[in-house]
Amino acid sequence: MHIEYQNDLKPGQAEILVRELLEVSFGPEELGNPGDLIQQLTGGELQVFSAWDGSRPLGAAIGWLATAEITMLSWLAVSPLTRGRGVGSELFHQAISQWESRHNPLLILGEVENPHQHVASEQYGDPRRRWAFYQRSGAKHLDFPFEMPRLSPDVPVGEDMWLVSFAGRAHGAIDPQTGELFGLGVGSALREFLDIYLKDSAETCDANGNYRPPVERMLDAAAQLD
Repeated sequence: MHIEYQNDLKPGQAEILVRELLEVSFGPEELGNPGDLIQQLTGGELQVFSAWDGSRPLGAAIGWLATAEITMLSWLAVSPLTRGRGVGSELFHQAISQWESRHNPLLILGEVENPHQHVASEQYGDPRRRWAFYQRSGAKHLDFPFEMPRLSPDVPVGEDMWLVSFAGRAHGAIDPQTGELFGLGVGSALREFLDIYLKDSAETCDANGNYRPPVERMLDAAAQLD
C-alpha cells in the first residue's frame, strides 16, 4: 500500500471521498446530505486534507472556516484498511497545524459523540476509542450544553454530541478537567459561530422566532459567557 497525502482534492475525488469513505464512516445525522457535501468539497468551501492509495481514499480531515475566530474540524475519517498506521493522526495534526499557522483562530472546535452515551458499532467504530485518540492529541471537552444543529431536513438530529476544543489561541487557558469557558473571552466568538452554524443548517424557527428548546438553551448558555 502506498499512502499519498494531499492538501486539496483533484478533479473527481470529492465524490469518491464522500461515497467510499465518509458515508461509511458517519451516520446521516453527522454527515448531512451527501450530495450537498460533494458540492461543497468540489466548490472549495471546505478545507480538506486527505490520504489516498491511488484512487482509493484512505482518510480525510475536513474543516470549515466558520468565522474569523472559529474553525471547525467537521469530519475526521480513516478507512478500516489503514487504522493503526497513523493515517488519522497524521491528517489530524496536518490540519490543526495549518489552520493555526494560516488563520490563528481563537478556537478550533469539533463535535464528538459522547462516549458514555454512544455505543460502538462495526460500521461507525468505537466512540470511546475515538475520544481517547482526541484526548491524546490534547482535545478538551467543553462544559457547554451543545446541541448539534440538524444538518439536512431529511436526516435525524444528532443527539448526545460533545463540543470539544482542539487548538487555538484560547485553547491553552481551558481547564482540561472542567472544560470551563466562563471568563476566557470566547463568548462573543462562540455566539457568532453558533449563529452562523444554525443559519447554515436545516434548523427552523417557530412562529415566535425560536429554535427547538435544546438549541435555545445552548444559545442562552453562550450569551451568559464572559
